[in-house]
Amino acid sequence: MPPPTDRHEILHRLRSQINAGIPILGSGAGIGLSAKFVESAGGDLIIIYNSGRFRMAGRGSLAGLMPYGNANDIMFEMAKEILPIVHRTPVLAGICASDPYLPSYLPSYLRHLKSLGLCGIQNFPTVGLIDGQFRVHLEQTGMGYDLEVNLIKEARALEMLTTPYVFNPDEARLMAKAGADIVVAHMGLTTGGSIGAQEAEGGNNKALGDCVERVQAIRDAVYAVNPEIIVLCHGGAIASPEDAGYVLERTKGVHGFYGASSIERLPVEKAITEVTRSFKGLKMGERR
Repeated sequence: MPPPTDRHEILHRLRSQINAGIPILGSGAGIGLSAKFVESAGGDLIIIYNSGRFRMAGRGSLAGLMPYGNANDIMFEMAKEILPIVHRTPVLAGICASDPYLPSYLPSYLRHLKSLGLCGIQNFPTVGLIDGQFRVHLEQTGMGYDLEVNLIKEARALEMLTTPYVFNPDEARLMAKAGADIVVAHMGLTTGGSIGAQEAEGGNNKALGDCVERVQAIRDAVYAVNPEIIVLCHGGAIASPEDAGYVLERTKGVHGFYGASSIERLPVEKAITEVTRSFKGLKMGERR
């Protein structure tokens, strides 16, 4: 049985959970194994994009923003691995909207993804993770965030589920007006582990407090445009279930968490390390 693709049915199920007080959980999946067990554990959404492939190869997630391969082609290859193994959980595609060759065939490309069994779209790789003069030049030369807003608008017109990353209230308003179904408040590269960002100065509690303020500001901006939009938090210091709980308990109108490194990288790092040490600590019988 293929994963569900009907946008209205998916949103109805998610809103029913919210009304029941159950948080929504979306998860990135870089390999089929991750997708299989996210689904078996009850994850609500699975998102595939190029960073997942780099992440599970032992590289930092920001590799997805570097010129190490065509992001949309990598996502397509991942879809062929993950879609056959998922049966009950909606699967979304992360699309690099600033691909200069994409605009000429974007609607047909989105329809093709939908025909494969991908229910929706997320804007990744995203220039939202880029700041400074480089970001300014991207915006000035037609490779900016507005292309990602248009991606969400085009996907929404095709009745695909849309779950864009936003990084500030202004972007949140743009995506809400474009017809986003779920807005993901992105707090930056996830901290912790061997290839994550370092914790912010002042420790994790200070960083989490900052996340609470930023997530709430994004949620309020979304709500002002469309109060029906689902809002999730992601990234930065929100790296564990306890961190997500800290933010969800201190914000209003935030409906869950979207994890990637926090679900498929950090737990794997810990589990493999611990089981390897356990095997190495075994006692052998008498040597003859």
